[in-house]
Amino acid sequence: MFAVDVCDLPETGGSTFVLIAGLFLLVAGVIMARWVRQSAGRLSVVVAPLVLLGGFVLAPQVVDPCAPTTTVAPNTTTVPSATNTTAVPSVTTTTTVPSVTTTTTVAPTTTTTATTTLAPTTTTTTTTVAPGYQVGSTGPGGGIVFYDAGSDQSWGRYLEAACAGWSDGTCGGSDLADPQATWGCFGTAITGAGGTAIGTGEQNTTDIVVGCPSLGIAARLADNLVVGGQSDWFLPSRDELNQMYIQRAAIGGFSAVYYWSSSEVDGNSAQVQYFLTGDQGVIDKYFTPHVRPVRAF
Repeated sequence: MFAVDVCDLPETGGSTFVLIAGLFLLVAGVIMARWVRQSAGRLSVVVAPLVLLGGFVLAPQVVDPCAPTTTVAPNTTTVPSATNTTAVPSVTTTTTVPSVTTTTTVAPTTTTTATTTLAPTTTTTTTTVAPGYQVGSTGPGGGIVFYDAGSDQSWGRYLEAACAGWSDGTCGGSDLADPQATWGCFGTAITGAGGTAIGTGEQNTTDIVVGCPSLGIAARLADNLVVGGQSDWFLPSRDELNQMYIQRAAIGGFSAVYYWSSSEVDGNSAQVQYFLTGDQGVIDKYFTPHVRPVRAF
């Protein structure tokens, strides 16, 4: 047995029209060649060969179907890919927003303790004096104001002398003369009765009344007096008695004689003032000068 290679036949579907056109031109060329010989013209000689040539060109080319297929690589010009790469740097726009930290500072709680400082309790005995009291004016007890200290003192501010006729508990009574009496307790010193300054007569009188129980003495007469609704009368000290002498005209009712003070000198004597001349002196306690009580307010 013989082996026979069978090759693929060429495809013919698309070249049928070309074959017919080529045959048609060959026939036309033959006709034209015969016509040329007859015309012997110059144009015919040129045209006839062209027609024949066209017929050969358009005639189908017979290709050996069994000939190896020659694959002609297409004339491919490999143009290197020019990558026009423009390296655009990656621009990273970073907007840095500063971190804003809002710090709320809470002030420490402060507990404020209100401290109320209370002034120490001071008990002050103050005699309220209506405005308008002047030396020579009538005092609260119906007597005459004879001394103004100018401001409140520990004993008060004003001194008032009992009115004339005080001995019967009224002002301007039937007996206008001041009574007379002994100082009392001759030979006995009274502790605390030696004050002489203004403001000491009241304490002197208190000490005499306590230290000398004798009735009818000068200090006791003053201490027992109630007149003009006031009961705080006393025998004046030496300096208080001197102020009475200075204002004797304003006070009125004095006799030109000696008046007792509450200022003791010793167990046998005490100080007096002579209202005729104003002299102050010391006499024995058993003498009987006159008495005029006073009060402070």
